[in-house]
Amino acid sequence: MKCPACKNPLREKGAGEMTLDICYGGCGGIWFDGTELQRVTARAATTLHSIWQAPVSNGKLTDPRMCPRCPEQVLERKWFSDSKQVEIDQCPKCGGIWLDAGEFSRIYDEIKGAKVTTPIWAVAMAEAANIVKAEPSDTPPNV
Repeated sequence: MKCPACKNPLREKGAGEMTLDICYGGCGGIWFDGTELQRVTARAATTLHSIWQAPVSNGKLTDPRMCPRCPEQVLERKWFSDSKQVEIDQCPKCGGIWLDAGEFSRIYDEIKGAKVTTPIWAVAMAEAANIVKAEPSDTPPNV
C-alpha cells in the first residue's frame, strides 16, 4: 500500500493487539482500517506515539489523497470533532482513517480541554501520551 500523503510504501507495525500501516521513514502518518481506530488501547497508542512524533518528510495537505485500500477512492477531509481544531482524512467507502504526523498531538490537546464525551480510542491516545510524556524513551520504535 502507498501512503496517501507522500506516496512512500506503508509498512506494517504491531501495536498492542493490532497491526497498523505506517509511513515509517516518510511523513509519519498512520492508516487505520475501518474500525481499527476505535480499538486502539493506551498500550497500542504508546507503541505508536514515537512514530507520530518523528516524521522524516511532509505530505501536502492540499493535494487529493487516495485511499490505500480502495483503488481510485479519494479520502475526505473532515473535522475530528465539533470544535473544528483538527482535520483528519477518512475514506467514504471503507471507513479507514489517515492521521498525519502531528494530528495525534493536536487530538490529544483537544481532548484535554474538551467538555464533551470523546470516542474511546481518543481517550486511549490521550492516556498513552501521558505515559510517554512521563517516561520518555531513548529507544527507536521497532518496525
